[in-house]
Amino acid sequence: MPNPASDQPHHIVYIIILNWNGAKDTVECLESLQRITYKNCHIVLVDNGSTDDSKAVLKDWIRKHSPAERITLLELNENLGFSGGNNVGIDHAIKQNAEYVLLLNNDTIVTENFLTQLIATANQEKSAGVISCKIKCYSAKEKIWSCGGHVNFVKGAFYPDTTDVNGILETDYITGCLMLIPTQIIRTAGMLSEKYFLTWEDMDLCYRVKKAGYRLILNCDAVIYHKFNASIGGLYRFRSQYYFHRNRMIFFSENLVGIKKHLFIYFQFLCAIPAWLIIELLRGHGEAIQGAFCGYKDFLKGVSGKSSYC
Repeated sequence: MPNPASDQPHHIVYIIILNWNGAKDTVECLESLQRITYKNCHIVLVDNGSTDDSKAVLKDWIRKHSPAERITLLELNENLGFSGGNNVGIDHAIKQNAEYVLLLNNDTIVTENFLTQLIATANQEKSAGVISCKIKCYSAKEKIWSCGGHVNFVKGAFYPDTTDVNGILETDYITGCLMLIPTQIIRTAGMLSEKYFLTWEDMDLCYRVKKAGYRLILNCDAVIYHKFNASIGGLYRFRSQYYFHRNRMIFFSENLVGIKKHLFIYFQFLCAIPAWLIIELLRGHGEAIQGAFCGYKDFLKGVSGKSSYC
């Protein structure tokens, strides 16, 4: 039986992978990409100022396993964060006349047909601004890590959908773990905002793409696997919690206006945040509480971008 995806135009896709002190995961991701069926793609590997032996490991792997025309290694002298590091890769891809960029976490393993399926979806869904797929957990491969999600502007939260569904659907939010974006959308909506540095930059981009009149689309028949939080060091570490909580407040305070904005901030600092701190204290997550506290303090001080804490 013929494969309908084989008749689709083979657009030029630049796959952008960000590495920071995680060469082992990055190599495993690269090895899975070698097996994909979609061939009109180029990998841009951005080393985000690694302080370990990542650069040497990645150079050695590229030399042994991949021709130079298939992978470009960009070496940064400092850690520019998820947004800044990916923006370097996006800028390079656009200068090389990429039609699509695919942001892909280095701690993922892809399936052979995932990109072929996503490009077929892009050809079908002309109003799509960002396209993604079903993301399963690497350590428990039948468990859904993310299948889109929705944003609650009242509570100041987003809720990943972990329902195992199939087919094409529209969603409120797409994780930066995997984003297929037409470069024309980037020219319209802009790149990732570097005020976030780490976390919530994907939410911000999704919001801007929707405001520009485009849709966020999932092909839930396409699948990848994710080692959750391997790329940021753990969910309850100081660094993860600092950026999550500070950036959450930045995102909602900038996208709410008037009385809604004031009510949101009052509700957060008088009710939601104290309740969360008490719950995490009872759970013994002292490092997470410290990170969140510093994040909220910096939000009130107007601090954005890379923190002096971490």
